[in-house]
Amino acid sequence: MKKIYFLLAVLIAATGTKAQNNKCATMHVFHESIKQQNLKSTFYTAEQEAEKWLKENKKLFNQKQQQVVIKIPVVVHVVYKTAAQNVPDSNIISQIAVLNECFRKLNSNFVNTRSIFDSIGTDVEIEFCLADKDPMGNSTTGIIRKSAPTSAAFDPLTGFDNVKKPSMGGDTLWPPSQYLNIWTCDMSVFSFEVVLGYAQFPGMAQQTDGVVIQHNYFGRNAKPKFLGKTTVHEVGHWLGMRHIWADDAPGLSQPGTCDSTDFVGDTPNCKSQSASNCDTVINSCSNEDSYWGTIDPPDMVENYMDYSKDSCMTMFSKGQKVRMYSFLNTNPDRIAIKTSTAGCNNYASVSELKNFENHVNIYPNPATSQVKISLSNISNSDFDYEMYNATGQRIKRGEINYLITEVNTADLANGIYFLKVFNLSNTTTKKLVINR
Repeated sequence: MKKIYFLLAVLIAATGTKAQNNKCATMHVFHESIKQQNLKSTFYTAEQEAEKWLKENKKLFNQKQQQVVIKIPVVVHVVYKTAAQNVPDSNIISQIAVLNECFRKLNSNFVNTRSIFDSIGTDVEIEFCLADKDPMGNSTTGIIRKSAPTSAAFDPLTGFDNVKKPSMGGDTLWPPSQYLNIWTCDMSVFSFEVVLGYAQFPGMAQQTDGVVIQHNYFGRNAKPKFLGKTTVHEVGHWLGMRHIWADDAPGLSQPGTCDSTDFVGDTPNCKSQSASNCDTVINSCSNEDSYWGTIDPPDMVENYMDYSKDSCMTMFSKGQKVRMYSFLNTNPDRIAIKTSTAGCNNYASVSELKNFENHVNIYPNPATSQVKISLSNISNSDFDYEMYNATGQRIKRGEINYLITEVNTADLANGIYFLKVFNLSNTTTKKLVINR
């Protein structure tokens, strides 16, 4: 028990007391893992192979987009001890949508990227989908639910990777050559959320490959002011990304020395992680990579691999894309997953849908006291609805639920109304009649 309190105190002291500042335990888990000599060897071999590929192929990425989008099937293991930890399907599907928006540069807040960085932000050309087939070839939703005993410890301080072990109350992974495994669980210690997520770099142990996310930070708006970017950050690690401050800073109160690298030239050096305040003035280092020439850029707080608040994060850089592809073309599991036969569930991506109006159903129509909205063959993807009267005045607005959304019309007079259903990429408007 004393050891647990000590570890908790150390982590809080090192990262600050704000939840956003201690959100990633990837490097902690990494350093614990490479204490095993065989894992240390395989990890550095993977790094060397990726570096060699990058040197031989870097020019390809400076020319144009690859034009072939990589589809990665995902299985989400929901490991829960209480009903509140049993993440609903709607959160899971919205998280897949956030991943796709961010990796395809379709996030609406990219327009907020500062001019010095907006030309560096890139479409990574990777999309994610919930798997359609399980390892035995049977149909699946890509969502696995596992009830865990209340005594199970999943925190990365004393029980890291336990969530991946059935013997410890977790759920075993599906083959990492075919799936990106994501676990959601409770990693809190004495009800304190010390970690929001962690991931495993390419080249580590196959039996623990994947990403782990604190359950109430999984999905868009699963927690106020958090927009699903924690999972984006951790999947970045899974694809080989390092923190942009290069992890030489022990904590916010002890900044680094600008002498380490994240192995990406176009992400400016910085002494420490963001203080989660979206400080666009800070410029903590001046010794930049040769990419920048004589320019001394500010810290790239917009980057998904910093610790900025979710609303501030807008981009992966071109250099980060190249590094991701260096692992996707050298690490055996990452190579194999590009041609996975697990397939994709029939959920829409964040791109524009053909004949979107055919996916939206409203009934009954005419309606009396209530109208229902359902979406067919597409995910929630953060759709909203708006209702307008015949003069064009908006009279109702709300979010679309994953299954069926019920809209109260008992307060509306008989007549013609218009119901608009939309998200960032799709919109349709349907006529609704109220007749009692």
